[in-house]
Amino acid sequence: MAFFENFVSVIRQKWLDYVQSNQEWLGLQMRMTSVRTPDGGRRPSSFLILGVVNALEPKLGNLMVPFYQLNSDEDALVEVLGLNFDPEMALNNTNLPTTLEAENEEAKMLTNSNDL
Repeated sequence: MAFFENFVSVIRQKWLDYVQSNQEWLGLQMRMTSVRTPDGGRRPSSFLILGVVNALEPKLGNLMVPFYQLNSDEDALVEVLGLNFDPEMALNNTNLPTTLEAENEEAKMLTNSNDL
């Protein structure tokens, strides 16, 4: 599993580097088509992500055939590869609370740290 976790980490970083280098056109593309992510953001389509990461990481091509044979759902493949997140949020490191409860908890923590 350590190999796969490291491999996924490398793919994630290559994807983020690609997004950062291509923000302008990806932003335009995402205005027309985007997918909601579990972190409360949005990302490009699974087909676009899979195409880009396969081009960026040739070793991934060796894994795509067995992955696709096990589950041909492109969204599931993006999930398995750890790419189901908002790349802009990851680049900006803005993992904002997505619920009112989380915001209240964050506010309490800030208040407590100010009291020190």
